[in-house]
Amino acid sequence: MIIAVDKYSIKYLDKLKSLGDNYIIYIFDNEKLDKLKKIGLHAVHYTRIKRVDFNFTRFDMRCLKKFDLKELKKLKRIEPKKDYKFAIIVPNYNNNHGKYNGKTFLENCIESILNQTYKNFKLIFVDDLSTDDSVETVYKYMIKDDRIHLIKNKRKRYNGGSRNVGIEYALDNLDFDYFCFLDSDDWWKHDKVLEIINQELYNHDMMLFGLELINKKGVYFRKCHEYDNPIDFFLNNNKVWCTAWSRVIRKDKIVYFPESSIMEDRCWAYELADNVDYDNCKNLDEILYVWNRTNTSNSVSIKQGTLWKASAWKHIGQQIALLDRLHHKEYKKVLKPRIEHCKKLVNNNEYIQY
Repeated sequence: MIIAVDKYSIKYLDKLKSLGDNYIIYIFDNEKLDKLKKIGLHAVHYTRIKRVDFNFTRFDMRCLKKFDLKELKKLKRIEPKKDYKFAIIVPNYNNNHGKYNGKTFLENCIESILNQTYKNFKLIFVDDLSTDDSVETVYKYMIKDDRIHLIKNKRKRYNGGSRNVGIEYALDNLDFDYFCFLDSDDWWKHDKVLEIINQELYNHDMMLFGLELINKKGVYFRKCHEYDNPIDFFLNNNKVWCTAWSRVIRKDKIVYFPESSIMEDRCWAYELADNVDYDNCKNLDEILYVWNRTNTSNSVSIKQGTLWKASAWKHIGQQIALLDRLHHKEYKKVLKPRIEHCKKLVNNNEYIQY
């Protein structure tokens, strides 16, 4: 973890070092070079810092938590760094088609996981009654890599239900710490994604990370989450995207997805945000995921047919049901107008997923 200090908190350095394994940096404003050389810490100007975990400075910056120096005496040892085990769930339906860098969408997805430099994971592939050769393709990878677990649904479950199948399988059969999700026509951006995720986790309830959208012309949009308060974190889809694949979740904080519909991510994301500790969630300001928008033949969010419209109303019903289950009752005053807004959009045929 990265702990930031400045000239106002440097005298507490011994106390900070006693909190556990950490990387302490000195944030300076106008201190002279001779002073910085005596500090013995990595020093950087406050305008060059994008993010830290714990901020003990007088400067405002993106962080997991900002401390008042008066709170130092109350601090306990911070969770030590560890190598976490990941259960990676990939739902699939007929995505062994298309081409990107000479491989099908499904092949790109699977290889982006198996080629990670960080190896401590299991891949749970849940096939939702595919009629193409997706399952045969997965078998080819399973012969070479025993980290892959294949589950074939016996009835149609859609993405939400298929993820639930994977969640239950992981909880019942695997030794792991965190859930990750990918859609089978998307992929991780490079082979260091899981290594970066593991380096940034300190027993957080959940960590968010950025994504980029591609079409046939290349990257056309990039997004990192931008919330700065619990309400934005819970409900603002412009600031925190509700996609399952833009986050990792500690296994004891997972919630199940709505089933028998599409657009299952949004209400799930609301319930998940309500189930975690806001102060123990981390926003990783890095692009790690590629959302493949070249897949126009098998994307429900692009085609938006009858099932899409039916799911829109079901999604509203799920939000209404969530009102009575909220742990954070203060979110009700925000969720209620959100529901009314969604109703108007559906009635005007303007409802979109994100």
